[in-house]
Amino acid sequence: MAIEAASSLHRPKKKIWTDSLSSLMAILNPKSHHSMAREIQTLLLSHKHIHLRWLKAHVCYLGNECADQLAKEAVTKGDPFLLPKPLTYLKAEIKSAALSIWQDKWDNGETGRSTHDIVPRVSNKPAGWNREDIMFVTGHGPFPSYLHRFNLRTHDNCSCGEKGYPIHYATKSRFTLSWHFQTPSVSLKLQ
Repeated sequence: MAIEAASSLHRPKKKIWTDSLSSLMAILNPKSHHSMAREIQTLLLSHKHIHLRWLKAHVCYLGNECADQLAKEAVTKGDPFLLPKPLTYLKAEIKSAALSIWQDKWDNGETGRSTHDIVPRVSNKPAGWNREDIMFVTGHGPFPSYLHRFNLRTHDNCSCGEKGYPIHYATKSRFTLSWHFQTPSVSLKLQ
């Protein structure tokens, strides 16, 4: 739009100033894949007398302050000429929506409830848990209770006779004495 307006001016050299260094770099990059940057590159090739320049933002350049004000007014009035959102913004929105859907399914699901009590919030960041921690929290491991669910054992008892759940091995089983934790009180078991 600015290139078309500048091309109608009757001056030998024309400059378009912008405070968006990232936009300027995208336009000057011959390998840019952004459709708007490619369109501007094509326009500039056909208008060689128009030059793009950068100026620092928010340092009281009158024209720049006026352009910022007009852009803000256009957005608040719902002007149909809206520039597309930056790719980083769209990626952040998609990531946020995906995490929200995942969290909803995690909160309202029927499986993994014991793990949900320990890890109630979903995240795509690594948790830093080791294999043994994961097996203990999820109950997926060489525990009789887990093996029995898949008919890999005929019963779900530990060799000592009690139910073979992970908490049993961590607190009571005589076969794992050197690794025992203190048995949590009933009120703290969920925590």
